Amino acid sequence: MEYHNPIMGPQYCLPYATDLVFSKTIAGVRHGELAVTDVNGKPLFWFDGSSKDNMWFLVDANSSSPLISLKRKKSWSCHDRWQVFRGASKKKRDLLFKLKRSSSFGFNTLWRVNLAANKTIENKYDFKIKGGYKKRSIKIYKGDTSIVVAQMRKEHKFVNLPWDKHAFVVNINPYTDHAFIVSLVVILHLHHLPKEVDSSMPEVIDAIAQVLQAASS
Repeated sequence: MEYHNPIMGPQYCLPYATDLVFSKTIAGVRHGELAVTDVNGKPLFWFDGSSKDNMWFLVDANSSSPLISLKRKKSWSCHDRWQVFRGASKKKRDLLFKLKRSSSFGFNTLWRVNLAANKTIENKYDFKIKGGYKKRSIKIYKGDTSIVVAQMRKEHKFVNLPWDKHAFVVNINPYTDHAFIVSLVVILHLHHLPKEVDSSMPEVIDAIAQVLQAASS
């Protein structure tokens, strides 16, 4: 099934199936980061695991410039929400898409993706992500259909570089924007990193304690 609409750019939509390797242990990759290469080890993207103002960046290896910025929206609900912007921007006009975690059952999670260009309403979506990231069973579907545009695998026999237990491969269909797929996988990676304690949490806990103390006095 061909998908001809580029999201990041037409240069990322290849007319043939693409296999990308994600690794955390190749030379130069620090904790929390990911390097994305082709099966021969050529660097394509680099994910910087450090954050600034609750934002992370995916770098294009060819230009060494941020391709997109990833922003996690703080929420008290159980639904994680992300916004993805073009380049290093966080302006509304540069918004590319939104991602929301809709449900989680055991090791399997459902995410929904809304493209900014399509102006879709909240309960409809352009892509969905199902499966378990840690089990490397993720599949990415076109809208609310059974059409798989990309899927994750634990290993690949045609990869021509040293393999390790942390690496995995994502198979991407022809004409599917592989930079867009990489950005989705990076968000899943971030979601499964150890969470930092929210700096506002002590204040919230203290406020709750004061309310409870006042109620009992």
